[in-house]
Amino acid sequence: MEGNVYIKVGNGNKTKFWKDGWIDQTSLRELFPDLFLICENPDARVSDCWTEHGWDISLRRLLNDWEVERVVALLEKLAGMIITTTATYKILWKHSKDGVFSVNNAYKRGLMGMTGAPKYNWNYFWKSDIPTKVKCFTWLVIKRACLIEVLQKKGRQLVPRCFLCNLTGNK
Repeated sequence: MEGNVYIKVGNGNKTKFWKDGWIDQTSLRELFPDLFLICENPDARVSDCWTEHGWDISLRRLLNDWEVERVVALLEKLAGMIITTTATYKILWKHSKDGVFSVNNAYKRGLMGMTGAPKYNWNYFWKSDIPTKVKCFTWLVIKRACLIEVLQKKGRQLVPRCFLCNLTGNK
């Protein structure tokens, strides 16, 4: 799910500045580990670091020469972000226009990837992040596969019909 959602920070009260993936779905702790080590408050919220004049990032000590470039890179990364006091925090679904998750949309995304109408591209299907149980069940239903015969050949005592398609083992 993580790659399929994004955070709309809103007023920044619910988003941790260093630890949450609110910029490009990556935490600033991962992008700037050297600055994270010297930050004054690792659990600071975005709203704690934003003022009406811009970003105010508190560090525990003065910067060394080589760290100044890293702070500049951090500020460049933050340049497009503006925090408003009236907006609310939201987690949005990437794959819908309105950002609202639906099972139907997630199902279509799982079967077809990013483009086109649902096609049964089995290579993509088997390599997808869909749980294995769901993949196997879907494949059985679509292919109308009846595995009773195979299990009976292995000596298993089974009811002589498939519960999915109601066919006997002889097809």
